Amino acid sequence: MAHQTITAHLHMKQEYAKDADGSLIFPLRKEWSPVLHAYDFASEENRVYVGPQQVTVEVPDDFNPIPQQVAALEKEKADALAKYHASVSIINERLSKLLAIEHTA
Repeated sequence: MAHQTITAHLHMKQEYAKDADGSLIFPLRKEWSPVLHAYDFASEENRVYVGPQQVTVEVPDDFNPIPQQVAALEKEKADALAKYHASVSIINERLSKLLAIEHTA
């Protein structure tokens, strides 16, 4: 295994309940949990920036990212197809309802 030292950015995050549009409503817990990210981004109501951290990680010598990338793309493709089929189904339903209406002059 190879050891690599990277700079990660530590944030503390609090889990919030969300409403239907994804807006934060209220904290689910009082505790804050540490979260590491590859980059620093702005603090928000439920996430605050602590600072950069040096982290040493072990990377297997035979690490191959391609199978995980393929799986992620396959999932993205399946999600896109599902959204497409749902959209076409809604359009077909609207068309059939529209065509079922009798027009009288």
